[in-house]
Amino acid sequence: MATATLRALAARDPYEEIRGADHMAEIFLTEDRKAPLNDLAKRQWVMQNKIAPGAYEFMIARTAFFDQVVRKALVENLPQIVFLGAGYDTRPYRFKDLVRETRIFELDAPPTQLRKREVLENNAIAMSDELKFVPIDFSQDNLQTVLLKAGFSIDKPVLFVWEGVTYYLSSDIVDETLSAVRTLSAVGGSICFDYASLSPEALNQEGARKMREHLKSNHPGEPTKFGIPFGKLKAFLSERGFTLIEFLDSSEMEKRYLALQDGTIVGKMPKLFSLVHVAVG
Repeated sequence: MATATLRALAARDPYEEIRGADHMAEIFLTEDRKAPLNDLAKRQWVMQNKIAPGAYEFMIARTAFFDQVVRKALVENLPQIVFLGAGYDTRPYRFKDLVRETRIFELDAPPTQLRKREVLENNAIAMSDELKFVPIDFSQDNLQTVLLKAGFSIDKPVLFVWEGVTYYLSSDIVDETLSAVRTLSAVGGSICFDYASLSPEALNQEGARKMREHLKSNHPGEPTKFGIPFGKLKAFLSERGFTLIEFLDSSEMEKRYLALQDGTIVGKMPKLFSLVHVAVG
């Protein structure tokens, strides 16, 4: 819900150049969360009092990056896309017209998935015939077993989308997930994900400190656990059987996704965050 709120706010950003593309995000919001979308004073209050410094800017960049990767996969008619912990992701619906033969699997916990389907139905959101909702308990169910039972083909290339998840997992679960992705991926398979890029500089940056304090205060039930030490990404990937396709640190995200036409950078984000798209093998 917090992610959908940020996406909905970003879709109403006053700067057209950086405005978010997720115009569907707001349908998942409760009425109190919708209020700031059309009230400038409420929006400003929420931005100043309810959102961790840099979180809004990072969401703009993260959404645009994953949009780019998914859109490219659909344009190229990749056989399969799997959303791990799909939440209120709207790409299968926003990009419906690009879906031809790509089979799309949305994996998530049953309660979240049930509410999502109800909201989509109540808002008459069209869905591709190639979309399949797959309930899963990531803490207990085997990813490979669940996907194969849902009709996933281990012999066809796949893109895994793993957005906003790694921070809250243990290192062991991250490794287990990446191992399953590698096993399930045919030649041409890849995964995109975001993660915390750990370094003394990043952790001690004012924005990162404030964000961690905000998360501890507002989301005590979701402590952050996982990160990759700064400068160790390639070694981390190589040890697990992956190669880098694209990497964006906070500085590159700001230049790519927060720049106005005159070159002005709107907003800053903590150095803590990185985005990657990696290939199997």
